Amino acid sequence: MRWRSLEASQSYQLAALMRQGVGVLVAILLAKSPLAATGIGQYEQLLYVGGVLSSFWLTGLVQALLARYANLAEAKQQAFLGLAYVVVLLAGAGLALLAWGLQSWWLPLLVGQSRLEGLLPFLVYLVLNLPIFLLDNYYLLWKRGRELFWFAVVSHSLQLPLLLLPIYLGYGLMGGLWGLVVLAVLRQAWMLLRIRAVVQWTFDKPLARSWLTAALPLVLYALVGTLSVSFDSWLVNWAYGGDQRTFAIFRYGAREFPLAMALSAAFGAAMLPVLSKDFAAGALELRRRSLRLFHLLFPLTIVLVWSSSWWFPKLFSPTFAESAPLFNVFMLITVSRLVFSRTVLVSLNENRLVFYGSLVELAFNIVLGFMLVSQMGLIGIAWATVAAYTLEKLMMCGYLYYRYGLAPKRYIPLSWLTVYSSLLFTSVLMS
Repeated sequence: MRWRSLEASQSYQLAALMRQGVGVLVAILLAKSPLAATGIGQYEQLLYVGGVLSSFWLTGLVQALLARYANLAEAKQQAFLGLAYVVVLLAGAGLALLAWGLQSWWLPLLVGQSRLEGLLPFLVYLVLNLPIFLLDNYYLLWKRGRELFWFAVVSHSLQLPLLLLPIYLGYGLMGGLWGLVVLAVLRQAWMLLRIRAVVQWTFDKPLARSWLTAALPLVLYALVGTLSVSFDSWLVNWAYGGDQRTFAIFRYGAREFPLAMALSAAFGAAMLPVLSKDFAAGALELRRRSLRLFHLLFPLTIVLVWSSSWWFPKLFSPTFAESAPLFNVFMLITVSRLVFSRTVLVSLNENRLVFYGSLVELAFNIVLGFMLVSQMGLIGIAWATVAAYTLEKLMMCGYLYYRYGLAPKRYIPLSWLTVYSSLLFTSVLMS
């Protein structure tokens, strides 16, 4: 059983990695496609809008689901999974209708324009695709690692032709977006076939209330996190008048190392049930397994920083050469990603503290971002974001030590973190 659980968590990480990898591959192929930089900027603005509208509440609901599922009886677990699917689908549909009806109000606020081409097919895609994020987590909870892996392989492989082929054939971005809608329909069909026999379609009011109550602080935390990440894109639109080319340059540079982002996010989610079941053993497991990520991700990140000026324009296009310095600074976020103090806090039900910490991070990022963009331009926005991420993790570690006596070395390979983070910071400065 232990091996099967570990296999499922590894597959969960691989699925997240595939998602990030396909995103990078799409960016590369779009840069070489008939779309101009303004068209690519339009696509990036749609992704930015989708993240603002959906990522915060979906993240909070999923985290609360993972933290509570293991402590329920089997019948309750089946009802829980059915409830989660219905809630996510209906919430996404309601939000999309609201966004479409009020677009003349919020589009100028978010992207600096009164109209965003492709919004309708993108909202349709968003509604149908949001519940698919649940399926990855269902596979994790069912400990069906191989099934999760192959679903991710097929699902993400289809994204490339369905999005890119219409663009390369001359149908423009609209053709690619409708291709994404087809992809979402196929994913939905598979999910319904997979879960219809293993979940209960009954509404358990106490279960729903307890889940949503537990999720609320996590949703608020994720909202602040989404605002913090989205603030950078908003600030670019504000400072540069909604120019889509500048937005594309920033978004191509403002990319974390996909391997680090995917593996750390999936690892943190996979460790939640482990910590919730047996905290002492889970903390040791967290420290031991996070060290593996250190040895994998930090050396790769350092190599990417040193070589980015060479490979960035070749991988994407010379148009995006000026994105490379932004990319180097954003690589410093890898340090924060690999400190899992937030995962520990969530497992201890310290969701309110997680939320308060995120508020401080957001406020710090906003103030510093406005200060630095006027002095340093796009690179100033990047440095403000790195500083805000670092501050949040330091506060969380401090609280765990003050409130629970949990020294960072109990769940963080501290000596290795010091060495690797020093090397990475020096590399960014020298590059």
